[in-house]
Amino acid sequence: MVMKLWNIIWIGVMLVCGAGCSSFLDVQPKDKQSEKQLFATRGGFYTAVNGIYNKVASTALYGKNLSYELVDVISKRYLPLSVNTYLTALSTFAYTGEEVEKELENTWTTAYNTVLNCNVLLENLEESEGVLQGQEYRVLKGEMLAVRAFLHFDMLRLFGPVYKLHPEAASIPYNESSKVAALPLMTADSVLHEKILRDLDEAEKLLADSDPVIENGPMASLGEDEEVYLRYRQLRMNYYAVLALKARVYLYAGEQANALAAARKLLTDPKVDEYFPAVDPNKLLANQSNPDRVFSTEVLTGIYKKDRKEIYTRYFSSEQAGNNLLHPRKDFVGTSLFAGETQDYRFQTWWQVASGVGESGHVMIKYKEIDQPDGTAGSEYFYAVFMSLIRLSEVYYIAAESEPLLADKYGWLNRVRARRGLPDAPVVSEDDFMKRLRSEYVREFIGEGQIFFMYKRLYININSYENGYDTNTYGAREERYVLPVPSKEIANR
Repeated sequence: MVMKLWNIIWIGVMLVCGAGCSSFLDVQPKDKQSEKQLFATRGGFYTAVNGIYNKVASTALYGKNLSYELVDVISKRYLPLSVNTYLTALSTFAYTGEEVEKELENTWTTAYNTVLNCNVLLENLEESEGVLQGQEYRVLKGEMLAVRAFLHFDMLRLFGPVYKLHPEAASIPYNESSKVAALPLMTADSVLHEKILRDLDEAEKLLADSDPVIENGPMASLGEDEEVYLRYRQLRMNYYAVLALKARVYLYAGEQANALAAARKLLTDPKVDEYFPAVDPNKLLANQSNPDRVFSTEVLTGIYKKDRKEIYTRYFSSEQAGNNLLHPRKDFVGTSLFAGETQDYRFQTWWQVASGVGESGHVMIKYKEIDQPDGTAGSEYFYAVFMSLIRLSEVYYIAAESEPLLADKYGWLNRVRARRGLPDAPVVSEDDFMKRLRSEYVREFIGEGQIFFMYKRLYININSYENGYDTNTYGAREERYVLPVPSKEIANR
């Protein structure tokens, strides 16, 4: 993968002010001298860090493609309008068209450009002696290693082979340098064990004795840090998010004992329940003005999305989205997805009966605009501009799937069901448990991209009752679950 270093580094600044209002500024270092100037000060490092997180939130990554649109469409969540050829191509697993290839290339390139920025920052942490020391050095190094691992892992999950079938197959390159070079494709197993888990292990060690989230919670900062550089830990790859990501990676690798150990490390920590409590139904169900539809208190790490409200109007509003409208088939949500359990908080707060002319069924309102005092997103209404990357509920699901005893599997699953206003599911069988677990993923992660990765990891069919596109069952096939590496990337080899 050949990349021109300074032509692709765009560092955006998120300036956190007061209770959390934010704005963005883009700067572009032109040469090595500009790089040295940027990393000569403490503020320069945080400028670079915030620029990296800004890229993570871009539409090519988790601000669209890897959340509510591309990966959700290919997992059959919606029935796109036939006039939108790009979305209809995705919904039928047609990955060779010009529009689809262009967007997949955009995702691939943006992910690796962001990784490259992580590497630039990591190298300057070592070279800029004395600029950042002690706790701050450890926090930033841990974060950047974790972001690097996080992005590579999703490129592996998207473009790599079905790991369950071909762990030794060629997959993706792993970039850990700022130098311009063609990088070899590594086997999926090597990427997971030699690179991703290595970076996450180091990130965990660095953050375990330095991340302010551990002592003071998600909004914490360092002592008298008036510049709040290390506040808003839910917007950063914090210590708890790293533990959850390790559990996710181990489960993908089929190492259930390790996945369970990582999940238990989180779920048995009393601070986790304190810092990431269940969404309060009293502030959710009876609140028509500004409900926390993203269940932000349960999110371990996420992204700041200033224009989040536009996601609903552009893609999910039956009255405003036009040709981009994404909605499930008309009888899917009430009849299949939440059949018999419409008391589920997710049904009551994430779905709304379509109101457009000629429309029927339900539309997804998870990202619909909420009222905010004075039109700002203060700390109390932080969730108005927030989207999830890793939820605590996923860690419960990982623990449930990884437990060896059936009763314990249901035990973890029922912990999440209780958080969603549902009664305990009785212990029945392994098949019943897996059906319920799959249903949980489909309900919980709509608009967040994790559903497709669940299907690919397990290499299972998209069953008719889980399918929001039509009433067919779509068999697990490698050509459906393995997206093509961009042709330009192949040409550079």
